[in-house]
Amino acid sequence: MQFKILYTIQFIAVFALTLGIGCASEESGMDERFNFLHQDKNRFVDVHIPEGYVAGTPVPVLLALHGSGDSGSTFQRGAGLDKEADRYGFIVAYPTASTSNWAEGCNCNRPDIDGVDDVGFTDKVLELLDEKYSIDKNRLFVTGFSQGGMFAQRLACERSETYKAFSTVAAMISQPLSQVCYPPERVSIMMVNGSSDASLPFAGIPSGSFATKGAYETLVMWKNRNDCSGIIESQTYRPSGPTTYLHRVMGCPGNADVRLYEIVGGQHVWPRDKVDAPALLVDYFGLNQ
Repeated sequence: MQFKILYTIQFIAVFALTLGIGCASEESGMDERFNFLHQDKNRFVDVHIPEGYVAGTPVPVLLALHGSGDSGSTFQRGAGLDKEADRYGFIVAYPTASTSNWAEGCNCNRPDIDGVDDVGFTDKVLELLDEKYSIDKNRLFVTGFSQGGMFAQRLACERSETYKAFSTVAAMISQPLSQVCYPPERVSIMMVNGSSDASLPFAGIPSGSFATKGAYETLVMWKNRNDCSGIIESQTYRPSGPTTYLHRVMGCPGNADVRLYEIVGGQHVWPRDKVDAPALLVDYFGLNQ
């Protein structure tokens, strides 16, 4: 299997509170940790193999990217994805950034400035999974929280031919990356953002080294990159506790599915309550089918 090899705002306290760090494991499958050299540095990825996995039967893969100041193993403990993986039979891989932050393509943080090749690192993670397990290469997906979500936006820009779809939570695209983001294939992407996010504001960061597009602006960017001809249709997804709006782009070629869930009053969190991020992305990716 060949893959082309081609900011930092610290969210540590917020992340620890909202992901339930230290909670008991929810999974009943098997966990493995791997390490390998990439750019002469030891890199790690934690992998959850679902209950009932049978070698020789290809299964989907979800790449789950942690937020700033975190690690793959800690994200695994609180994200609630392993339980979904066991229920529906897909592998979840949790890579760890080299410096607790991803080279998201903004040229504004240490990994970007130092030339860390995190895109190449995730390519190698997929190669490792293909060597160790039976994976469905047509059903590879990416999700990311916070700065991990911003890196997921970069993968959507640069690896649209590799992954079937992407999702981000509490994240949008950086201004610098948006200016060079022209993916070779159509991109299906789902965003989940809180309207009261104080760390990565829904309206974006208009200027400075860490400038970002707003969540809705990012949606419009993906509409344009996909050459979608329709309107952005907005409707109430959940009328109460908390109110959530679904903004969905219509008329996208190739059945690209571009959408944004706006949680009214939502903070900088990976939601697990009334709006449940794991259930949303599993449904969006079709992993429950």
